[in-house]
Amino acid sequence: MNNRQQRSWMGWCAALVAWALVGTACDNVATGDVKVTMSGGDGTQRGLPDTLFQDGWSIQFTKYLVSLGDITLTSAAGEVHTSGRHVLVDVQKGDLPLTELKGLPAGRWDVGFRLSPPREDTELADGQVSAEDAAMMRERGFSYFVEGRAVKAGVGVLTFRMGFPVEARMKDCINGVDGTQGLVVPESSVAEAEVTIHAEHMFYDRLGTHKGVQLRFDAIAATAGPDGVITPEGLASQRLTDLKGRDGQELRDAQGQPVVYLPGAYDVRTLQEFITQSIVDQAHLNGGGVCTVAR
Repeated sequence: MNNRQQRSWMGWCAALVAWALVGTACDNVATGDVKVTMSGGDGTQRGLPDTLFQDGWSIQFTKYLVSLGDITLTSAAGEVHTSGRHVLVDVQKGDLPLTELKGLPAGRWDVGFRLSPPREDTELADGQVSAEDAAMMRERGFSYFVEGRAVKAGVGVLTFRMGFPVEARMKDCINGVDGTQGLVVPESSVAEAEVTIHAEHMFYDRLGTHKGVQLRFDAIAATAGPDGVITPEGLASQRLTDLKGRDGQELRDAQGQPVVYLPGAYDVRTLQEFITQSIVDQAHLNGGGVCTVAR
């Protein structure tokens, strides 16, 4: 073998070794798993006390249905892992598992998911959600549907059955545990990702901010029918520019001042539209971690 042939042979052997090392390195990439759960916390499970409301109401939910799915993890390199599962759950009944994504390369991943009405293939949480509720929500385009009662001293008890047509992709979620982006998949272990519902958003009196909001229910209460039931149709009859009390007069607070809802930059005209917009971002990551909303 001459010198040129020897150099060529050595180069070829070196290339083989390099490829073998790359293959070995790929085979030995450290991996971990992600377990995704869902919770409504105290707000959906125990209710909201009157101390939280500017107008003295307290709220107790008996049903808090949420329709969501397409939970997606995206790495910095653009690798995507998605659970195609779509579920309808009742977070009033307690915390529950949603899905698991296994064998992900260890490291940081962005977290996203979609809130959308039930589909034909939507799975119903065992013993929690009826086929009738799923069909109703699918027909009316609701991603959220809640039932419960509201109580105010000196006024009495009202019940509510309210649904909201939210369609939104939540992405780039901040982790509520440590304030970082997404989550870290640990080597040979499991990361926890909790979709946390903040029920208080439903009663905010301003949009586009979490600062300076008041929780109010008087305007909602005023839409109750003669049977004392609050419905989406009733909420749609309450105009934001002309809020009425149950007596049909201008709605005022305990100090005699007109009650005002601030829509910010959003084009919403009724209380139903206002609440629908307010709860678009009520699903957070691991407690208080806010997500970016993409329609």
